[in-house]
Amino acid sequence: MIFDSIKNKENYKDFPLLYQALCFLDQLPAQELPAANTVLIENQLFCNPVTLISKPEPECIYEAHRNYIDLHYIVTGVEKIATSDITTLSPTTPYAPEKDIEFLNGEADGYYTLKPRQFMVCFPNDAHKVAIMKDHPTPIQKIVFKIKAPNQK
Repeated sequence: MIFDSIKNKENYKDFPLLYQALCFLDQLPAQELPAANTVLIENQLFCNPVTLISKPEPECIYEAHRNYIDLHYIVTGVEKIATSDITTLSPTTPYAPEKDIEFLNGEADGYYTLKPRQFMVCFPNDAHKVAIMKDHPTPIQKIVFKIKAPNQK
């Protein structure tokens, strides 16, 4: 798991797909969202805008992916995200390969509060519970990138 600010994107030059995603985000005009299903590299690097209202943590659930790494980038609002190693959680919905997602339940290993121009990278072993409100429900605009995991073809 990585938690950082877009201003530090140069730290990720040795990770080409991640760096390309960060450069794309850094070049977007302030508070602008990309078009739905924006593809930078077919089947390897793509993103979608997400608009949501944060909610109390008990209403949120962990998700994890096997084939793609998630990059969550905040455009507007504040989002709290919990993370946990998937091996410490219990599946609530089995893995769906066609959607590359499974849902899990359990305790958090850590919490991160993301503000505009900050991002979080969740690897396949990083289950993440998104859309958690900080103090009260608030609107959030974010961009979620899918980055092909290195061990996947």
